[in-house]
Amino acid sequence: MANQPKNKPKTTKNTKKKEPETVVGPRRPLLRSRSDRVLWGVAGGLAEHLGFSPVLVRIAFVLTTFFGGAGLLAYLVLAVALPENDGEGNPVPESVWARLGKVALICILVGLALFAAASLAVLSAWTTATGHGTVVAILVAALGVSIVAVAFAQSVRRRIVPWLVTAGVVLGLPAAAIATADIHFSGSIGERDYTPTVVRDVPADGYRLGTGQMTIDLRKLPWEKGQTVHVTAHQGLGQMIVSVPKNVCIVGHATAKGGELIVGGEVSHGVDAEIDQSQPLTQAPRLDIDADLQFGQMLITDEAPKDIDSRGFDYDHHKQEQSSQRMVCGR
Repeated sequence: MANQPKNKPKTTKNTKKKEPETVVGPRRPLLRSRSDRVLWGVAGGLAEHLGFSPVLVRIAFVLTTFFGGAGLLAYLVLAVALPENDGEGNPVPESVWARLGKVALICILVGLALFAAASLAVLSAWTTATGHGTVVAILVAALGVSIVAVAFAQSVRRRIVPWLVTAGVVLGLPAAAIATADIHFSGSIGERDYTPTVVRDVPADGYRLGTGQMTIDLRKLPWEKGQTVHVTAHQGLGQMIVSVPKNVCIVGHATAKGGELIVGGEVSHGVDAEIDQSQPLTQAPRLDIDADLQFGQMLITDEAPKDIDSRGFDYDHHKQEQSSQRMVCGR
C-alpha cells in the first residue's frame, strides 16, 4: 500500500488559455508632445493620448477655428493647461504661470507674423496690379524649388517646409486673384487736378492715376452748341471726379470692378458696376467720356469739385441732375 502511486491531479482538457486584455480608451497620459509639434505640441499630445492621427487633430483645430474661433481658443487653453511631455511619458515640472507667459509671448509673435503675412499679401497684390507680377512669380517659383530641396533633408523638413509653403501661399494667392480678376493700374500715387481751358489741353491718351484722387474740371472749356469733347480716364484705386457745366450732355461709358459710379445723376454700385449714357437728341454740347475705375468711386457731375471735397457728394443732388440731364440731352 505504501508503494502505491499517488493520484495525479486531474487535468481538464478544455481549460482555456488566458487572452490578453484589450485596453479600451486612451493609452497615454494627456501631455503636450515634445517630438510631434508645430507650435506647442497640443495636437501631437492629443493624438498620442487618443490614438488618432496628428494630422486629423490639426485639421480639426483649423476647421473649428472658423466657427467663432473655438478651435484657436481651445488650443490656447490646452497649451496653458497641459504640461509638456519629458519624452518618457511624464510631465515636465513647470508652473501654470510660466506656461501662460510662454503662450502670451508666442501669441504676440504670432500676431506679428500675421501682420507680416498680411503686409506681404498686400505687397504681392500691389506688385501684380502695377504690372510687376513676374517678380512675384519668380519668388513663388524659388520657394517651390526650396521646398523640393528641403524635402530631402529629414532633420529640418518638418520645421522648415510648413513656413516655406505658407510663404508661397501668402505670395501666390493674392497675385493669382489679381491676375484672374484682370486688375491693373499704374504705380502713380497721390492727388491729380486737371483744369484744361482749351480742347487741345485734353490729352489724347487720356488721364491716368494709380491710387489716390483724380479731379478733371472741364467747366472752363469753351463749350459750343453741337460740340463733342472726347475724354478718356483710367484709375486704379480711389476717387475720380469729372465736372462739366450744367448745359453739357454727358454721354459715353463708365465701368468699375468694384465700387460706386454716379454719372449724370445715374447711380450704379457693387461688383462690375457699369453705366452707359446714350447719344442726345438735342444740339447741346456733349461730353463723350470713356472712363474706368478698378476700385473706388467715380463721379461725373455738374457739381464743382471743391463742393464735393468740402461736404462730399450730395446724394439728393443726383435726382435733380438726372432730371436736368434729360432736359439737356432730350432723352
